[in-house]
Amino acid sequence: MKTFTLIGFLLLCVYTTRAQRWQGQIGTNLATLPGRSLELTSAWSPHLNQWALTFNAGYTHQNAWGGLPSGMMCDCGVENLKTSGAFFKAGYRFDLVRRAGRVTKVGLPIGVNLIGSHYRQTGTIESFPSGTSVYRSQSVSGFLMGLGITATMNIRFSARWNLDLGVQKFIGFQNRTDYFLFKSFRSHQPGVGLLNSENSLPGLQGIVGLNYRLGRL
Repeated sequence: MKTFTLIGFLLLCVYTTRAQRWQGQIGTNLATLPGRSLELTSAWSPHLNQWALTFNAGYTHQNAWGGLPSGMMCDCGVENLKTSGAFFKAGYRFDLVRRAGRVTKVGLPIGVNLIGSHYRQTGTIESFPSGTSVYRSQSVSGFLMGLGITATMNIRFSARWNLDLGVQKFIGFQNRTDYFLFKSFRSHQPGVGLLNSENSLPGLQGIVGLNYRLGRL
């Protein structure tokens, strides 16, 4: 899955750069790196400053983030939680400031993406029946799809380099049924961020995208 996603991303880049009159840019989302995730980003359009088709792909390797919602307690827990998986995002964005052809250093792109996220989670569940610790291993895997709504501020440093600062909100088409502990337990979902299995909350991921514009300007 990881190899297929990355190969598809590279083929799309090669094909699109050959298209006449289209501009492209590639980059990476630095905000995902602390979560052991690599997300490669791209945008393609004949009017890249105003609107673009977007395609991102990436992989998460053994992310350990997870926990109970604030204020919630139980006589149980999860140890050694690890989440891995590949993901893709395909969608559209337009710039609220530059959409009329205005040339500005700072823009405000908003967008929507179809997100596909594969996950494999392993961990050890600890419970305390009769006051005695009991441990059992658990492993789940699956595929989740939904929409990602993005809002960013784009800052141009030069003709080729620019930076996106913003946030992505995930809205799942369905909730996971193979959750750890219970539905409100939060764990990392590749390409999405922390997520529970009850209502797709919080489902937020930061965006710190460093981008490089390709081809002739």
